[in-house]
Amino acid sequence: MLLVARKNLFSERTRLAIAVGGIALSVFLISLLLSLYRGWDEKVGKFVEDSNVDVWVGTTGTNDFISAASLIPLDAAEDFEGHIWIDEWAPIIVRPIVGTKVEFPRDPDNPGDELDLQLVGYDTQTGLGGPIKVVEGKEAPGPNEVIIDKALSSRYHIDVDDVISVGGTDWTVVGISEGGDFVASQTVFISLEQAQETLQMEGQATFIAVDLYETIDHERFAAEVSTDYPGVVAFTRDEFAANTRDLVLGDILPVLSIVLALAFVVGLAVSGLTIYTATIEKSREYGIIKAVGFKNSYLYRLVFEQSMVTGALGFTIGIGLTLLFGPLAGDRVPQFVTLVLWYDVLAVFCATVLMALFASYVPLRRLAAIDPVAVFRA
Repeated sequence: MLLVARKNLFSERTRLAIAVGGIALSVFLISLLLSLYRGWDEKVGKFVEDSNVDVWVGTTGTNDFISAASLIPLDAAEDFEGHIWIDEWAPIIVRPIVGTKVEFPRDPDNPGDELDLQLVGYDTQTGLGGPIKVVEGKEAPGPNEVIIDKALSSRYHIDVDDVISVGGTDWTVVGISEGGDFVASQTVFISLEQAQETLQMEGQATFIAVDLYETIDHERFAAEVSTDYPGVVAFTRDEFAANTRDLVLGDILPVLSIVLALAFVVGLAVSGLTIYTATIEKSREYGIIKAVGFKNSYLYRLVFEQSMVTGALGFTIGIGLTLLFGPLAGDRVPQFVTLVLWYDVLAVFCATVLMALFASYVPLRRLAAIDPVAVFRA
């Protein structure tokens, strides 16, 4: 029966190409958007997840790392000194800020490329909240020195010994780190003292980074801090990462769901129309098959197999395009970060099977209505 279905499909190669192309386009859009979402999801929360900070403490109303809507007087943070559950703690200053890449000689009319940055001033002695992994240059910044993320270096071609301007100050790049790419912005690290001076935040911090002893329950400590200290809220590492993801991706998910649904409808419409047209054109042949004794169930399987072959071809081409296009687009547009996961591929395959099933439904009704006697009368 599969041979008959394949013969019917390949007898009209143009129609087959349209049907396969429609499903391939649908699969490509669905899988590409899913991989893009996964890529963003991994990048946005990765810095917080991989940091050496067990609990992030900020003022009430703070929820995430990116907006950094917190301001803590360091006098209040001294209560953490000597706490029996705390191994180390340190203040951190985090501020979204725009910088520029400095080109010499300077051109007053062209200050340089604008850089969307997440400025992090951290205690270089404890290293809490600092770079995840330094892959080139110094491990810690000194006066008027900065460590930048590798994504920022690649995007704007900034290397060690280059200069960027942040907060009205020139900073020499002395190191490049990994793990601080938030897609829309990238982390840059300076010392806490330099951040306080540059941002005029002497005696203040954005967060208190806490490293607990191994035996201490992070959730319990965060809950007690939020309860015992008025105006203060604490988050475990996982909670803070999840909140950061929600800030960036929360508004994207509803739009993404609508686009995914539209992509599914496009594939369904094209494949359904093609299979239906092929069925109508071969109504006489199907009527003869019924007249010689074959039941409707045989014809149903025939149409179903045609639809499944079309879906399989479209799925293969669509996934192939995703695997090819994602890295190419990422090379040209660094914000285009994709991550293809096997269970997403499986989900797209299931969606393609559903597409094929729905596409064969209308032709099945047409087959059931064919009168074999009418075929011979014609």
